[in-house]
Amino acid sequence: MELGKYNKLKVLRKSDLGYMLTDGADEILMHFKQSLKEHEDGEELNVFIYTDDKKRPTGTEQDVYVTLDKANFVKVVNKIEGSGIFVDINCPKDIFISKDYLPISEAKWPEIGDFLFVRLKIKKDVLTAKPLNRFEIEELTEVNYAEREIKEGYVARLTDKGIGIVTKDIAYVFVPLNQLRGNYRLGQEVNVTISKKIENSYYGILNQHKEELIDVDRQTILEYLDKNNGILRLTAKSSSLEIANVFPNMSRKAFKRAYGGIYKDRLIDFDEEKTWKLKK
Repeated sequence: MELGKYNKLKVLRKSDLGYMLTDGADEILMHFKQSLKEHEDGEELNVFIYTDDKKRPTGTEQDVYVTLDKANFVKVVNKIEGSGIFVDINCPKDIFISKDYLPISEAKWPEIGDFLFVRLKIKKDVLTAKPLNRFEIEELTEVNYAEREIKEGYVARLTDKGIGIVTKDIAYVFVPLNQLRGNYRLGQEVNVTISKKIENSYYGILNQHKEELIDVDRQTILEYLDKNNGILRLTAKSSSLEIANVFPNMSRKAFKRAYGGIYKDRLIDFDEEKTWKLKK
């Protein structure tokens, strides 16, 4: 009898609480409410085995979302500060995901209602769950995206170089840090635009369209000028590092696009060292 999987079991007998099931060697109880219908002695059933609150193996005929072999998206239903989270797998008992598989900062943990792409695992004879990593997701990928396709997905990984997205039709998309706007958490739902594919790896952006981004970046530059006496010690020739020191979430390319538009509108002027806002 395998925990975390569906097992072919026979009805041994009916008890006051439910059905006693056997694989020929061991017996478990399946409560009546976990049965899809009434059963007769000797009937063979396909039963998912999990552990109850007392760590005893028990079964359900319900169609659970994930098993030891099957990965799927599951909803976060509870958070335990300092310990981890619980997810709903359509089983009487919600499944725990340890903080060991979550970001160090709890501010980046999933919120209730977010979704993670997980597979079950067994730890000390108890079922738990673990989010899949990039390589495990790529092994399951069967889709083929074109550039500029927009896909729905969930944040699956957070790193200092960017974030990983698992799309709803199962593909891993990496979004570099310079293509992000704002902060993200694990399990957060997002729309990602595919930018390129290198071998089996997809890359994407979470930004708005370029035209919308120019407006955002333009406003960011103008607000900085307003707050700093109309002076910005950057120009269109400034390096990526110099720009990042002033505008951490803006790439050099994005800065130059917005900067060029502001200059064409005669809102700024510049010399070799700095830019200043022109008076109306």
